[in-house]
Amino acid sequence: KKPPSAPSMWSGGQTRRVLVALLPLALALLPAASAFHLSPAAPAAGLSSRSLIALRPPHAARSSCRARCPVLQLAMSSQPNVEQVQEDLIKKMLQTEIFNLPQLVSTNIKDVSTPAFFMKIAMMADATESEEEKQKLSALADNVVATLEAVVERTTEKLDEASDVVQQILQKAAEASGEFILPLKPERLAAMRAEVVKNADILDEGVVSTVFSYMKRANDDGLDGMVLIFQKVLQLYASEELLASKPGNAVLERLLAADSDEWDAILSGAMKGETDKETLLGAVQRSVETVVLQKASGSYGQRVQAEFLREIMAKIRTASDQADKDAGTAAP
Repeated sequence: KKPPSAPSMWSGGQTRRVLVALLPLALALLPAASAFHLSPAAPAAGLSSRSLIALRPPHAARSSCRARCPVLQLAMSSQPNVEQVQEDLIKKMLQTEIFNLPQLVSTNIKDVSTPAFFMKIAMMADATESEEEKQKLSALADNVVATLEAVVERTTEKLDEASDVVQQILQKAAEASGEFILPLKPERLAAMRAEVVKNADILDEGVVSTVFSYMKRANDDGLDGMVLIFQKVLQLYASEELLASKPGNAVLERLLAADSDEWDAILSGAMKGETDKETLLGAVQRSVETVVLQKASGSYGQRVQAEFLREIMAKIRTASDQADKDAGTAAP
């Protein structure tokens, strides 16, 4: 007769402890709002920076979002069965020394930090007839929860640091009066870019997710001007990281070094003999391979870079079509 399942794993205190540990982490990891795309310059308007600088790190924004960032279509292998992935990970954890467990949890944080993962542990405990295996699974659940609590604490600290970096960049967008004037003046964009370059070594996934979360909050509050500014921050992050990868194409490098509002003019001139559509699209594809595909799948950084390059590709195609039309009109 099959032994009864181990109720201790999900009775009272531990169930609550699991949920308490997961909640703040889930809030930090939830996809942020507002699609990243290039928007036309907004009419000139003044926005106070005082309320912006008071914004808290992204875990403060808790509402859900309907919008999702469209992502460049990349060749991806089919996703494995979720339950099988969970089971394989749990088995791996059972064989891992306790002092190596935090690293394994951190590496697989998105899989581990869900109620479904713990439900899978409970299901495996129910399915086994070995009392020793039940105890091991129960102990694993305890250890993973304890590790998640430590990760939450570290994540909160990193979010505060990321918040400081983002605010430093945003302060460069403000005028001396403390107001944000849209469209941003060239000198303000230059100052923002310089700040991005200055902080390049620490512009990690945490910083990018913080920008997304601030953008979501601005979008929820109806602050369209602030959404545009956050989009500019993401554009600058993407362009500087791509420039650092040395694309090896002069026209693409000019596009990356310029504001998106200048792209049409740059491409219009370049399509008059300096380059062509296929050459430029080939350079973009190399950037996809050297930058986008090297990032963690589904990460904020990958989403930003993919969408940024997608916008450049769209601009290249439009400019090429216009050049062909102009050439056909000019032909005798």
